[in-house]
Amino acid sequence: MDPDRREKKRSATLDEIRATAWKQIGEMGAAALSLRGIARDMGVTPPALYRYYKDRDALVTALLMDAFMAFGDALEAARETLAVDDHTGRFRAIARAYFRWAVENPQRYALLFGTPIQGYLFADELGPVAQRSFLVLQGVIGEAYNAGKITGELATIRLPTKLKSQYEALKKVGMPYEPVVTHLALSVWSMVHGMTSLYLYNYLTSFLQEEVEAFVDLEIEKIARMMGLV
Repeated sequence: MDPDRREKKRSATLDEIRATAWKQIGEMGAAALSLRGIARDMGVTPPALYRYYKDRDALVTALLMDAFMAFGDALEAARETLAVDDHTGRFRAIARAYFRWAVENPQRYALLFGTPIQGYLFADELGPVAQRSFLVLQGVIGEAYNAGKITGELATIRLPTKLKSQYEALKKVGMPYEPVVTHLALSVWSMVHGMTSLYLYNYLTSFLQEEVEAFVDLEIEKIARMMGLV
């Protein structure tokens, strides 16, 4: 077979394997993911898949890589729709993009931030791509902080000595901002993640019906005000 055709066929098969895996995760949860089940759904023998992924963990790593990349892309795209000095607009945009991406990709979001798959060890190569989405948030807050725009009550919080030292240590692994910025980014992430998870597990909808997005927008605005961005 022509090398180009062979590569196209391999790429198409990899895409089909991942698409089938996401379908399986959506129907049965990530814990039930198996190469044997994927092979059955694809109408091939299990050994045929081992030419593409050596085991289930290799497939999980590929799925996580795809999901982290797509998540980071969505946050960066939202950020880049606004001017660099529009700190408030950029914050609102990435917070909304976080929620929207999770709503549109619940299986992927659950794999990234849900219950860990038993027996799976987080692969080293996922480190940089997993950190990327947090760095987008930290960067927007950090740029606002450096511009003197973070003036709310959260900006003046006194960090416990040991916690501050831990934040200082994170500078060595690619988080370049001051401890207060890292703390704010983690705090915001916790709040947005909490809202998102409550929605995905149908708690917010049971309370708010069609007004979930209005609630989310109001909470994002509240967080912005707490930081002094509004």
